[in-house]
Amino acid sequence: MKNSSTASKKMRAPFILRYIRFVYQTLGRLFPYHYANRAYEQWFTTTRFKTPAYEQPAIDTARKETVMVNDLPIAVYIWPAQHSDYDKTVLFIHGWAGRGTQVVNYIDRLNAAGYRVISFDGPAHGASPGRQTSVLEMTDVVLAIGKRYEKIDAAITHSFGGMILAYAMSLGFKLERAAMICPPENLEIILKNFQRILRLPESVMQALIRKSFATHGQVIDNALDTVNNLRASSCKGLVIHDEDDSDISWHSGENIAKSWPGAKFVKTRGLGHRRIIHDRGVINQVTDFLEDAH
Repeated sequence: MKNSSTASKKMRAPFILRYIRFVYQTLGRLFPYHYANRAYEQWFTTTRFKTPAYEQPAIDTARKETVMVNDLPIAVYIWPAQHSDYDKTVLFIHGWAGRGTQVVNYIDRLNAAGYRVISFDGPAHGASPGRQTSVLEMTDVVLAIGKRYEKIDAAITHSFGGMILAYAMSLGFKLERAAMICPPENLEIILKNFQRILRLPESVMQALIRKSFATHGQVIDNALDTVNNLRASSCKGLVIHDEDDSDISWHSGENIAKSWPGAKFVKTRGLGHRRIIHDRGVINQVTDFLEDAH
């Protein structure tokens, strides 16, 4: 009984999150438009997490550069291939509240295979400045990196990084191969997750959606549809998703793979939404997939 109680306490949400949920559940029902504005601000505001010690080797070995995007200096990390005349370049795109150094466990093997590895900290993430960002701004970064470093041959994405890549591809970003780990199939998936986390009443959520459409137009619904953006893609694809992902259902990854011509779908178990990116089996599948390009 004691162990069960301890486990329950560990699973309990942080006080600040419980407080925010309480406010939305009570005052939000009374003043939906006011609290929709507050939720709108939170929707674009990121949370920076401390870089874990195991990612430090990636920081220490990277060549660090800066790319200006929308007047923001974006931190870029580059790990050259082991051979001076590298053959190909792979770009890593992190998810919301992620970092470019999350690619740490992929670097050595990809470098050995002849890949130069490039990653970045999106606006308001990692070492890049800012408090807020969006999928659209993150896409601007991907397109800017494509221009700065010329031909990008492949990409690895985590979470909503897959949506960013698919949107960039719909705008002309060219790739030979892309591996997406637990990607969302559309913006509705992310909005529902946001509503679930904050426990937003439906009245607040509907006001939030209307405000989003007013500020960003139809692009937030149509242009950010990962399934549609990959439907006619000639890029070879690999989609990996865990059946225990509580943030984005594995059905999302499956639907993306089904619509993506020739893409392979792999379902894992017991890795959730975050541990999956560091799992040795997943790393092997991704790097095997990219090595096949040689």
